[in-house]
Amino acid sequence: MSEPTPVRVEAYAGASYPQRPTAVWIDARRLEVQNVIRQWRTPDALHFLVDIEDIHRTELIYRNENWFISF
Repeated sequence: MSEPTPVRVEAYAGASYPQRPTAVWIDARRLEVQNVIRQWRTPDALHFLVDIEDIHRTELIYRNENWFISF
């Protein structure tokens, strides 16, 4: 995977934020997160392996209150 790129993400927040990403904005287009395949935590971030419409499988990273995408 390449270097993560900053991205705008909508996420579900129940008891804490983020619990599950629901959409990603790329080039002024809102793309639905169709499926969260896997979620894990590292010392500095939350990671989500997701399927996104028109992109397919990719990784979303939530670190220091910012979202990143790794194609």
